[in-house]
Amino acid sequence: MESSERKPMLGARTEFSSSLIPQQKPPDDQNELAVVPEPETNGTTTHGILGANGKTRLATPPREAPHIDFIRRPERSRTEPSATFEFAGEAVPNGGDRGSRLPDGSPRLSASPTSRRLDCSPSYAPRYEVGAVRTHSKNLAPPPGGPPRASPSGSPSASPPPSFRGMRTGPEMSGSPPHQSPPTWAGELNFGQSPPPSGSLPDLPGFSMYSGPSGSPATMSQSKSMSALPTGGAVGSSAPASPPTPSRSPPRLPSGAVGSSPVSNRNDARTPGAGATPGASPTRRSRINNALGGNQRSSSRIDPEQVPRPVGQIEPVKEEGGKRYETNKYHVPPAATAVATILDRGSTSCEFMRCTVNQVPAYPSTANTAHIPVAVICQPFAELTAFEEPVPAIDFGESGPLRCPRCKAYVNPHFTWVSQGKEANCNFCGHRFEVPGEYFCAIDDKGRRRDQKDRPELLGGTVDYIAPSDYSDTLPGVPTIAFVIEATRQSVSSGVLPQVLWTLRGLLNFMEQPASRIAIITFDHALHFYSFYPGLESSRWVTMCDIDDPFVPCSPSALCIDALDEGFRAQVEGLFGDLTDLFEETTSEQACGGAALKAATELVGAGGGGHVIMFHASLPNTGIGALKARDDLRLAREGDGQALFTPQQAPFFEAIAADCLQRGVAVSAFACPPVGVYIDIASLSVVPRRTGGDLFYYPGYDPTADGERLHYDVSRTVAQNAVYSCVFKLRCSKGLTVETMLATWEPEVIDPSTFHISRMSVDSTVDFVLSHSERIEWQKHVYLQVACLHTDRRGRRLIRVHTLQLPVTSSLSNVFRYTEIDAVTNVLIKQAAVAALAGNGNFKEKMTKSCVDMLHAYRVNCASMTSAGQLILPESLKLLPLYVGAIRKMPAFRSGSEVRADERLSALIRVLGLPMSLTAPLVYPRVYTMLPLPERAGNRTDVGDNVHMPPTIACYSDKMAMDRLYLIDSGYFMRLYIKEDVCSDTLLEVFGVARPEDVAEALNKPEEDLSEAALRILAIVWQIRRERTRLPWQSLSVVTVGTPEESKLLATICEDRVAGEMNYVDFLCHVHKMVQNKAD
Repeated sequence: MESSERKPMLGARTEFSSSLIPQQKPPDDQNELAVVPEPETNGTTTHGILGANGKTRLATPPREAPHIDFIRRPERSRTEPSATFEFAGEAVPNGGDRGSRLPDGSPRLSASPTSRRLDCSPSYAPRYEVGAVRTHSKNLAPPPGGPPRASPSGSPSASPPPSFRGMRTGPEMSGSPPHQSPPTWAGELNFGQSPPPSGSLPDLPGFSMYSGPSGSPATMSQSKSMSALPTGGAVGSSAPASPPTPSRSPPRLPSGAVGSSPVSNRNDARTPGAGATPGASPTRRSRINNALGGNQRSSSRIDPEQVPRPVGQIEPVKEEGGKRYETNKYHVPPAATAVATILDRGSTSCEFMRCTVNQVPAYPSTANTAHIPVAVICQPFAELTAFEEPVPAIDFGESGPLRCPRCKAYVNPHFTWVSQGKEANCNFCGHRFEVPGEYFCAIDDKGRRRDQKDRPELLGGTVDYIAPSDYSDTLPGVPTIAFVIEATRQSVSSGVLPQVLWTLRGLLNFMEQPASRIAIITFDHALHFYSFYPGLESSRWVTMCDIDDPFVPCSPSALCIDALDEGFRAQVEGLFGDLTDLFEETTSEQACGGAALKAATELVGAGGGGHVIMFHASLPNTGIGALKARDDLRLAREGDGQALFTPQQAPFFEAIAADCLQRGVAVSAFACPPVGVYIDIASLSVVPRRTGGDLFYYPGYDPTADGERLHYDVSRTVAQNAVYSCVFKLRCSKGLTVETMLATWEPEVIDPSTFHISRMSVDSTVDFVLSHSERIEWQKHVYLQVACLHTDRRGRRLIRVHTLQLPVTSSLSNVFRYTEIDAVTNVLIKQAAVAALAGNGNFKEKMTKSCVDMLHAYRVNCASMTSAGQLILPESLKLLPLYVGAIRKMPAFRSGSEVRADERLSALIRVLGLPMSLTAPLVYPRVYTMLPLPERAGNRTDVGDNVHMPPTIACYSDKMAMDRLYLIDSGYFMRLYIKEDVCSDTLLEVFGVARPEDVAEALNKPEEDLSEAALRILAIVWQIRRERTRLPWQSLSVVTVGTPEESKLLATICEDRVAGEMNYVDFLCHVHKMVQNKAD
């Protein structure tokens, strides 16, 4: 029995028990490389070569494929004019004259009468669209409010949950105790990033920036509008922030730049008229460079200013929702990071399906020669914007949708109709079949059905069909969500339990019936169930002590209830408020996580399927499925061996996963261990990976630093439009077959184009690598069709169908021309993750070889007339060496003890499910200079709530001046990096504080207390979030010099030398050498 000191707050209680690589320096000047733009050819941009003698040498590849060339500079001829080039920055050609320097010490760009100046502007740079801060500094004074935090003694204090990113305490609301001030939500989350609305919150999906109550759990109020810009705060601090208030409409920011530059220009390497990027002073790098693996300066002869990078000025959108694209008109879809509106015109939107090659090779030999992986990336339930057309739902009754009787493909806009509409030709297998009478319609003189405009399945590439009853063995039901929360002393003292309960109580206002069926379970050394009965004032607490053979002690109808039902709502809210006090004085150190997992999956499975969400604060160490603390550092030292990824209790977890797949139950896990504590992600991730759940890992969980991210991750997981009991199939038209599948879960053993999974979220992404089974030169197009049978949150059984049309080409140059770099990178990084998880230690070399093979194929087959010393980069793949070099440095692919086992494994799992829109920013973070800001940056555009963005600079330490502020966007996080030489006067002028450690707290002030420069910085942060409303919430933290977070941040500067990997320029030389060796 429980201790008598436990507070009896939940009514009656019952206990149950069943049984009581080294880089070589180029030998000489023969390898000095540079690039200049060439004249346009056939309407496309090509590039020529500038030798050391100043003479432009043109490399003319076939017209179909623009490219970038690099050539060895020949020895200078005395009879040829010479050209002298000096570039602002640290890297200059070896042996080159640095010339005089500017007063700030930066090199001067000189141009003698006999020399010519090379334009360094990235004219080839593609447009990169993007779409509250905690600090890692020390000694911040906590503002009032926030979720319950641990007191120094280890027990939770009375302080409320933390608020984040500009939350303020709201007025007292009716029905609240006088001493409490329940918060309202001050903006719209939209389960991604959206600006806070003016007034109250819109209908789901949507939440505001996170904030906490003052002494009580949070509530959320609904509204219908959004404001143009965020209110004063968008920043949280490392101390608990204050609760939110109803959002206010912010004042319109004045146009123009800040009156005077608040940052000293002594380290500005910008040369008058040169347009170069600010260079960094070399005064401080030795300590950082030693930590990262050596000197940052390249020993190569390639000019770092000329290599391809995805940097430059980001053009603001011209209309709400971005540029409009019709799927039947573009040859290459817009970039996955672009702000765009996709209109379905017969071929599915690129939001759902993208292909690495947008013109498919007609011959197997062409595909093999190109070495480009022919693959399709599917995100079948991606969220659409408000400007895009919703997916239509069609009900054909028990007869079901029209399908080809041979290949089972679903009817789509590319079926052809013959015999006056009595017969149809399947575009997948070519089979002609008779049209059923109920679907018959006459055709016009062009062969089109006369009812085409009235049938959504014949107009668009994406539709939902109501599934007939014979498509499933059982009747579908409303999925249940079970919250299983650890209630040990570690969970209470670290703030995990209070934070989760506060978030869940606030989510009640954003659930919609019937998708509001929940169950609540807590666990420590025993399992605690909570049953609900109409008419009672509080729920009943039921403890089950048999953790070696757990079972469900009550009827599923009593444990799984509709939280919005009037008979249960008060009981649920009271339970969320009482559980923190109930376990406040617990001394239990044991966590029976395995028993809780088994009981929860049985409970949800008995109710017809759904989602089990586990919250772990410590290693499950007792009961069935107990795990042992393993030597984490010893596992890490074993490198890429299998021991790192081998789970404990494998039979136990595999049996649960198999049972979950059969019952339609998915499991997600939130792991929040304390600093330096091993929680065994390898074991805890087995069931989530197999069932389609999510895995969230917060190493060294601190509620003041990680509470906001945990809050938004839980909110998005619960309230997003996920689907359940999924049966997925990819069909290919004649000539193509599925070779392999890349996802967090496993494909069917016999057919890699099919899988069965318990849940797919809006972010669930799966890649299929295709191969040729025969020649398809006789086809004009190939077709790919995704069909996914699923149950939605309302309990409807639906079939989501996507049909993609791609043209066929016999030209190798066209294959390269219409290749999409982000899609290729997505496939390469997932192939590397699969190899790493399998213990294949040479995955980095395989990925580099794939890059070399593609560049060599283009060099030999599309640019054979160029000099043998040139490195030719096709325009579509010019960033491939940069991306491959950056992937090699990611934490997921670093072996040894530098990255802990749990951190590396969680990163690999995240990579396996990486959506297309997060690929580019995760691989190559974008860096913005925040101070001084360009004149228009942070000021409103003429379109909606958008603001102008500053240009991006190279993700390279040498490009970061010591007296600047930088915003670094890695897709999942944003970090405001305050460099060491930023003077206190600048901070005082911009943020109103003199110390970098106080910046985060300063940004939480009301907007009327913030300077114009601070408001513009926050507007840029919200612009990034606004353009990523469909992606997970992106938290913002302040990073200062000398903190552990600075070391983590510098490890993401992917052009530097990191973890023994070469910097970008050296790696490019390495790739060049490998291409040359392969050509020889």
